[in-house]
Amino acid sequence: MNDNLLTQTIYRVVLCCVSALAVLLTFGVFYAGKGAYEMGWEFLKYYTNISNYFVFVVSVIVLADTVKRVRAGETRGHNRVIRTLKFMTTVMILVTFLVYLILLGDPFSAAFWRDLGNLSYHVFAPVLFILDFFLFDEHGTLSVFAPLYSVIIPLVYVGYIFLLGACIPGFTYPYFFLDVNALGYGGVLVWVVILLAVFVALGYLMWLYTRIVRTDGRWKLVLRGKKEQTSQEKQ
Repeated sequence: MNDNLLTQTIYRVVLCCVSALAVLLTFGVFYAGKGAYEMGWEFLKYYTNISNYFVFVVSVIVLADTVKRVRAGETRGHNRVIRTLKFMTTVMILVTFLVYLILLGDPFSAAFWRDLGNLSYHVFAPVLFILDFFLFDEHGTLSVFAPLYSVIIPLVYVGYIFLLGACIPGFTYPYFFLDVNALGYGGVLVWVVILLAVFVALGYLMWLYTRIVRTDGRWKLVLRGKKEQTSQEKQ
């Protein structure tokens, strides 16, 4: 973990710029490549886009607080705002990254790496945001229930897509695993359960990572509060 606030500020400025570009590209702005669509409401049905909007908003809030602390004279520390939401968003964008690379995209094709929009909101912005969590967030502070909270946004999204499908004639589902017309509600439910299990599993792997810190060259499991741990180390 790097607790240098100036380093965090520089990194987060870059993150916000890349994330802003990714958001603009989800609207079709400055982009007319293969797979681009005309400006309309369609961009609001894609989980990739929505997860990138969360990344941008959370990144801006965290950057603003980091800059405020640096201007106040602080030099060391970790993120102290919306930590649970930041964790939830990290899990959210990690799933976006993994699902696209494994299920939807073809990272072994040249076209994948020539597509600026694809790289921005599926690779660059997600990776930078995920690294921010691992590099700069304080470990051992998240609630054990935080990984369970990470399924709230995906469940709301699934309900949102079902509502659009029920209300809009001829609605085109954004992903094959949510296509009620092709799979039926039972088939979609199976996929939803699988993906929610992935969310929870990844969330708890990340949570476990935050409970393991490197101290004096050894990995140590953090199970107690920081004060109790510090007291024990002094004995």
